[in-house]
Amino acid sequence: MVVYWLFRLTILITSPLPLWLGYRVAAAVAEICYHFFSRQRRGLNQNMAVVLNSDDTDEVDALARRAFRNFGKFVIDFIHFPAMTREEVHKRLVFSQWTELDEAVAHGRGIVMPTMHLGVWDLGAAAMAAYDYPVNAIVDTFRYHKLDEFVHSSRRKLGMNVITRERTGPSVYRLVKRGEILAILIDVQPKGQTVEVEFMGKLATVSAIPARIALRTGALVVPSLAFRGPERDSLIRPIIDVRSARYEPTGDGDRDVVALTQLIMDSFERMMRNHPEQWLLFHPLWLAEGQAAAVPVLASER
Repeated sequence: MVVYWLFRLTILITSPLPLWLGYRVAAAVAEICYHFFSRQRRGLNQNMAVVLNSDDTDEVDALARRAFRNFGKFVIDFIHFPAMTREEVHKRLVFSQWTELDEAVAHGRGIVMPTMHLGVWDLGAAAMAAYDYPVNAIVDTFRYHKLDEFVHSSRRKLGMNVITRERTGPSVYRLVKRGEILAILIDVQPKGQTVEVEFMGKLATVSAIPARIALRTGALVVPSLAFRGPERDSLIRPIIDVRSARYEPTGDGDRDVVALTQLIMDSFERMMRNHPEQWLLFHPLWLAEGQAAAVPVLASER
């Protein structure tokens, strides 16, 4: 409930402002919030310490604060979602991989598009929807109904078909088999549906769902990140990787899910190394020092 009313207050304050000025205000507010949201700060700092491979608290803290400021900008983008038009999305998009994306879509097998909490991930999906690609997004449900409806209605207005994580059943497999695109966050840890893979040199726990859906449907896997432009602009700069996550199944279900997930995370590691300050994940992704890796846990198909 508190988060919802903070959203509404931010809308009231920043909606009249030019986008660049809204970014400035939100970044300043986020800098203040960084000192009060202790749980989120700890999770973010743990992740940034691994990304930097550093135990220098000042260095880690500086990167985490930059990420927190970028989250403030993400909130401003999200607030502008309902009022955005296709023309505005087209204007903001900087993307040079149309041929690769079109070839993947034309293949007809459907596309599983894993992504991460990095940059402007919602706007990346919105950009594809604005160009009439059939985009479906698996999303989390918020506990507070008003916040849940506010978030999901904004996504729908941009052309995405929103599927809550609780409804990832047979209908999801059918839409992929019809040749549509399924966007899904991989740097989450859904209960009973995770695997451990190496990421940034350490063992991390990530979602098994993208790999499992791709292997069950025969879809192409296209890892995708949507980076934010430089400080003062509002550009969306997606990067896709069509080739690196191709995988020939061995028939061993558990092994195939782990191997394909590893390929996906290898691709993300290469893509995000230059902009770790845009990774906005507030819970630890990596296993604690000395914590034993679990046997891969895969949910049965519903």
